[in-house]
Amino acid sequence: MKFKISLMLLILISFFNMGAISKQQMINKSFYEIENSMLNKSQFEENGVKIQFKTKVSIEEEYSLIKQSLISNIQGIYTEIDRNKFEILNNNFNISANLWCVDNYTYVEVILINTNSQYKIEYLKNILKSLSDKKSENIQMFLYYKGKVENISNDKFRDWLNASQYIKNIDIIKINNGYTGTGSLKDGEKVNFALSNYNTDSYVIIATPIIFTTY
Repeated sequence: MKFKISLMLLILISFFNMGAISKQQMINKSFYEIENSMLNKSQFEENGVKIQFKTKVSIEEEYSLIKQSLISNIQGIYTEIDRNKFEILNNNFNISANLWCVDNYTYVEVILINTNSQYKIEYLKNILKSLSDKKSENIQMFLYYKGKVENISNDKFRDWLNASQYIKNIDIIKINNGYTGTGSLKDGEKVNFALSNYNTDSYVIIATPIIFTTY
């Protein structure tokens, strides 16, 4: 009897874990589909990933761990901005890391911006995922893609988004130099987008769950 109960509990735990993993995989898959669609519709400008989390590891130790991990995986010019902030630059990547303390926690924010179309979001995300461990709490990741397109109108922009087939519930509002709006991915995850118009070109940004870069 005890064996049957234990077996049922194990099955239930596995089911819920699979559900959590499946949702994250769906979010990843949806955004990767959008990125591939955008690569076909626009000229790649840049993409990026931000990770943020908190930990009870001391700020000095966490700073050292983040620094060592990034420097060992990415070749570039390392510059210390201040005591708890640094950046790494190379021909493709611009990485900034910022740490601070609140109460008993060390907060970490690392942003990776890439300008080489060879590196897709999945690759960038894996670089930053390696910075967190079992001691990390409230891990959040933000993804975005930016591409250059011909100057387009509100209606054309809406049609353009609808045609991607990956964004639903689209809501667009006018801003000074273009449009901004929200929608949702297939799995319900929130997605933000913006279209900035200049003299001859427009730049489109699509991000989940929010846009963390300027536009």
